[in-house]
Amino acid sequence: MNFKKITVSFLLLILINFSANALELKIPKVGGKKADKKVDISEAKLNFTKIFFESSSEYILAQAYLFDALGMNDEASKARKSREFSSNKKNKEGKRLTNAFNTVSDNSAALEKALTKEVALSAEAKVAYAKSLPHAIKGLLGTIKLPPEAKALLDTLKADKMAALKMGDFIKILPKIPEYVSNATKISKLVVTGAKSRGVEGADDATKALDEL
Repeated sequence: MNFKKITVSFLLLILINFSANALELKIPKVGGKKADKKVDISEAKLNFTKIFFESSSEYILAQAYLFDALGMNDEASKARKSREFSSNKKNKEGKRLTNAFNTVSDNSAALEKALTKEVALSAEAKVAYAKSLPHAIKGLLGTIKLPPEAKALLDTLKADKMAALKMGDFIKILPKIPEYVSNATKISKLVVTGAKSRGVEGADDATKALDEL
């Protein structure tokens, strides 16, 4: 082999190595970005569900006590059964989410109608009403934190169609969270003002807590 052929072969070898290295730099490792996306979805989902289930559990319990106070026994029983279902991690997360969301929303509508009526409460009813107040406030404190977490999870799911398909229940609920929070805030204020007008113990403290929000 003469000197010219050796030189050409050497240059070709350098070019091949350079091209291979360039490709290696441009092509991401298999599963790299996909794995990061899964981590993002998992984190966003955890942030949302932790706040949602904790706050809705408190809120539903508050609603159950309010139904007790108002003599709405069937509604109180249904609220407690719903809370038990949504708190049970053995049930599918999507169904727990839908159940808790619908329970809070439906109960809020029923309570809004009942609390706008002037009802004289018995001493026993006032005790049940008083029990609802700390749970209502605690539930609201968590509920008002939901919008940014819901948006973060929804945006992440929109970027990953496969994950969105697997989380259909979340996709249906997440866009409704702002309205859910607005209703919860409105009903909480109604609950507290109702407690004050009915002479329920703890109404002043609940009022102060709402004013600080």
